[in-house]
Amino acid sequence: MEKLIVFDNFQKKFKTNLIGPISFNVEKGKIVGLLGSSGSGKTVILNALLGIIKKYKGKIVVNNWDRKSHSYQKANRVIGYYTQMDFTLHDISAYNFLKDSCMIMGINNDKIKQRVEYWMKYFDIWEHRSKKLKDFSWGMKNRMNLILCFIKEPELIIMDEPGANLDSYWRNKVKNLLVDFKKQGKTIVITVHNIDEISDIIDDYIILESGKKIFEGSKESIDIYAKYKLFIKDQFDVNSFRNYLMQENILSFKYDSDENSLVIAAKTYRQINYLFLYLIKNNLPLVNLLKLPINMESIHKALESKGITEINNIEKHNLKQDIITKKNKKIKKVKPKNARLKK
Repeated sequence: MEKLIVFDNFQKKFKTNLIGPISFNVEKGKIVGLLGSSGSGKTVILNALLGIIKKYKGKIVVNNWDRKSHSYQKANRVIGYYTQMDFTLHDISAYNFLKDSCMIMGINNDKIKQRVEYWMKYFDIWEHRSKKLKDFSWGMKNRMNLILCFIKEPELIIMDEPGANLDSYWRNKVKNLLVDFKKQGKTIVITVHNIDEISDIIDDYIILESGKKIFEGSKESIDIYAKYKLFIKDQFDVNSFRNYLMQENILSFKYDSDENSLVIAAKTYRQINYLFLYLIKNNLPLVNLLKLPINMESIHKALESKGITEINNIEKHNLKQDIITKKNKKIKKVKPKNARLKK
């Protein structure tokens, strides 16, 4: 498939830490989750992708535009970006603000009114179009940020924590919108803390830790699915149950004989129905069904179970060399205790 984003040996050095070297690709028409704990380097990657960070080693290509070329800003023509911008000091109506924003984005004049009205109605702000932005609630301000991301109807959508300050209704609506954009061949790169909310629509993951890439690939390759823990009242034939699950493409994991529980992973709700049919047919009462969270801890465990170490050998070598270099610089700065001053 066509590569819309290419990071080739990207490296950004700060005073106290180093991000990279990192290489990865984002294919056109996919939803990619950029994950990592706090301080892993996600923000640096996003800022470099957007062209905010200009000084770095390596190469970044977005929609065939090199970020280090003289025309690097042209890549932003196809990008829609979501971040949490506060409008406290914006003494302007929501409608006029969006009209001005459309002009800045380069949207054709004959499309501006239609776009503004459509997206304000989509996010249920049309009735408040004359209200000043500074008087909006936090939730309404966040929906304005979402409009700014989508109103250009871009080919590449970059979203940094879109679920904040949104209730479940709006989070689901944004999620469905991303699926619709994907069907149109658009590409989405998204960062989230609550991975559970979007795990079912993610195609590929890029996972960072301590400024290094520790994984790149599909969720199938590291078993990131919706996992459930089944607590069954009576003893059952584990092997027969596993064979049935395998026939229905349902993954099974740890069995706990003390709890009489089994962890399974389902890709679709239809598979959950098959699971219940088996339990009913075999007269196995279900005591409890516990949905297991998908978070960074569970992802790290999935990586470990696949034999993927925290940092691959190349990155580990680079990290080791960086530590050695820093130590050598410190040694050079230290003066011997008995050193005599030259006259």
